Amino acid sequence: MNQSTDVIVIGAGHNALVAACYLARAGLDVTVLEAHDRPGGMTATNPVIPEAPKHLINEGSIDSTLFRVSGIERELGLGRFGLRQKELDPMHAYLDPEGDSLCIWRDPCRTADEIRHFSRRDAQAWLDLARTLDAAMDVVVPFMTTNPVRPNPRALLSALKAVRGYRELWPLLHMMTASQAEIVSERFEHPIVRAPLAGLPIFAPMDGDDTGWILIYLGMIHRYGLGRFIGGTGSLPRALIGYLESKGGRVRTSTRVEELLVESGRVTGVRIASGEELRARAVVAGCNPKITLTQLLPDGVLSPLWLERAAHIPTSRNPVSFFKLDLALKGRLGLPRHQAKRDDNVDLRAPISTMHTYEHYLKSWRQAQLGELPNPIPTLVTIPTAADPTQAPYDQDTFWFYSGLVPIRPREPWETLRDKAAQIVIDDCARYFEGIEELEIGRMVRSPVDLTERFATLDGNIFHVDGVIQRHGPLRPGWGLGGYRTPVLGLYLTGAGTHPSAGISGTAGKLAATVVIKELRRNGSQ
Repeated sequence: MNQSTDVIVIGAGHNALVAACYLARAGLDVTVLEAHDRPGGMTATNPVIPEAPKHLINEGSIDSTLFRVSGIERELGLGRFGLRQKELDPMHAYLDPEGDSLCIWRDPCRTADEIRHFSRRDAQAWLDLARTLDAAMDVVVPFMTTNPVRPNPRALLSALKAVRGYRELWPLLHMMTASQAEIVSERFEHPIVRAPLAGLPIFAPMDGDDTGWILIYLGMIHRYGLGRFIGGTGSLPRALIGYLESKGGRVRTSTRVEELLVESGRVTGVRIASGEELRARAVVAGCNPKITLTQLLPDGVLSPLWLERAAHIPTSRNPVSFFKLDLALKGRLGLPRHQAKRDDNVDLRAPISTMHTYEHYLKSWRQAQLGELPNPIPTLVTIPTAADPTQAPYDQDTFWFYSGLVPIRPREPWETLRDKAAQIVIDDCARYFEGIEELEIGRMVRSPVDLTERFATLDGNIFHVDGVIQRHGPLRPGWGLGGYRTPVLGLYLTGAGTHPSAGISGTAGKLAATVVIKELRRNGSQ
């Protein structure tokens, strides 16, 4: 390997790879360094269950939302490198313990038709909420797809025009300041309607102020839909690597960066775990921004002010973290009670499903904040092979479970609690998914401790930075760090801890690359 390159990118998550691709497209020589033995980060899909080597497991994220807005797939021609998406509709489903279900469709009118079976008032309230959220998209999306501190003038003008004619401004302002629980309980009355709105998605305590904005997620999926990558989420990093290599770039796995090299106040490369030093004109860190600034930079490089700001990037402001469980199955799971109650041909196996009440979510937030493990653990679950059978042998399934509602530091250590939590999940899911216990071949269980180790993050926080509204836009990950630049020349940030947010997006990588390219050209380095 060459000891010198134009740009080193730390990490091979999808945002880092997107940045690498745009840098390579601009004619720069790019090297990506990944600590794990396989690339992809939270978008990795691998056969990680030893008893089931032919079952592909989505180790982190599973659905594509913001990526569908980014333009990256088209601009890089990722279809030439095998990337394909399948749109899910319905996108989500709520499974009631008594056998009823409620599907959330891309078309809010279709969702309202289902809600009308339970509450005519809630059906109208759903349409009212959808109208507010749709108007918000005209303001939010242009801002999400541009640099938050140096916005594209066209994007800014588009957002300002939307605000000027925005009849739904006051309802949106209420959503931005009220709690998620307040919005849901004020607008909706039926338990079956309230339940999915408490669990989609889980970013911050639902009874905390300024958390109502989380429901903007519904506006996003209403407008842009929800996609799954054929072959698993790992198809995205594979396609990005294919593009990068076609432009002369390279990815080096099992290569952990130990320290950033700094000369005369400028980052000039990295030192890896083997002791080898690699030089570059710029370094783009796709890993956790707090780790980058407080652990990878040598002592004394950051001023006391910047060091304090970096140290206070929140990763555990709420003492609540994430839990992941994947199963490999030797047959097909079913939902016979819930399928029997529907009068259409919807396959309830495919959408992301929730199964717990509004009241249980409220209780679980309080329990997790006190260090208690909720029982049952509030869930997001799906059967990836229902939408894409290529991820397992013929007529066999995988099962994906994720929760953002477990304690970071439980009263019982995670080392002993991990398997107990997994069994709580399986016992709960067995009430809905027929055959889950009998069909299991093997499982992959990841507690907050395991997630921290696998994805090189802090406090098991797979979003890198706490999902509070005060840490978005120009304030993500911190004051003065929101435009992908850092206080140290030659060092840039990207990834889930930067604008616009976590989730499968790629926008952070695209925007960071734009900043790097512009600065290298301005400095005469390209």
